[in-house]
Amino acid sequence: MIKKSSKTSNSNKNYSHLELVNLGKIFFKEKKFLDFRAKGIKGGFEAIKDINLKIEKNKFVSIIGPSGCGKSTLLNLIAGLQTPTAGKILIDGYSIKGPGPDRGVIFQNYALMPWLTTIQNIEFALNTVFPAKTKPDIKERARKYLSMVGLEKASNKFPKELSGGMKQRVAIARALSINPNMLLMDEPFGALDALTRSYLQDELLSIWRKNKVTVVLITHSIEEALLLSDKIVLMSSGPSATISEEISVDLERPRDRQKIEQDPNYLKIKLRLEKHLLRETRAVEEVS
Repeated sequence: MIKKSSKTSNSNKNYSHLELVNLGKIFFKEKKFLDFRAKGIKGGFEAIKDINLKIEKNKFVSIIGPSGCGKSTLLNLIAGLQTPTAGKILIDGYSIKGPGPDRGVIFQNYALMPWLTTIQNIEFALNTVFPAKTKPDIKERARKYLSMVGLEKASNKFPKELSGGMKQRVAIARALSINPNMLLMDEPFGALDALTRSYLQDELLSIWRKNKVTVVLITHSIEEALLLSDKIVLMSSGPSATISEEISVDLERPRDRQKIEQDPNYLKIKLRLEKHLLRETRAVEEVS
């Protein structure tokens, strides 16, 4: 759900597609501490704080940081699956107050319903978002997106009959089928073998170019972020993690993974990312 936010009359309406403003999230151990403004963060865990970020329409942005720094929390907040305890999230200048069909979410564990076939998983999402559409329309749209990810012949298979890569392709097809303006991806390829991961990265780039959507990707892979992204956002170690730096990936598109690895700019950015992750990981180890 997107709730209209207040705007000034002299606004030029040049909003970023996604804007995070002083965003923070505290997880409370006891309900009596839910009013954090009165109680501070006593009894709670501050996952992220003071997150400020602007993402332009149709851009591909990756978020990288050490384990436990709140990357998934940040994505869940953007998706509307969790509620921030501070700040706000704006899409095209409007505040979001919960999940909505404007954002498609893809998880690492696929999140497919095991009792439904491949096509039924997509149809379920479509029926939820487009209840007025007829059954033939729903089925046609589901088949279209299964075909887009090359799984039209697996439409009647159950998730248990699919490989990890095939399950993730179903998840991508399901997310795209509801025609979102934004794809939110939480380490979607992290559990896959190297060959399948490379294949799906190429597929994702192709789908992104064709569908013109904004993508926010959580990843641990520096190479993946460099291959896919227009911008890489670096997060500090947690708790109370925030954004340390934003790096523009000025590498020509379309990108060939073999060629860009020889690009001096690629190597320069990669070194910066490696230093950041090493520094923040050490900070976590020193605290623990």
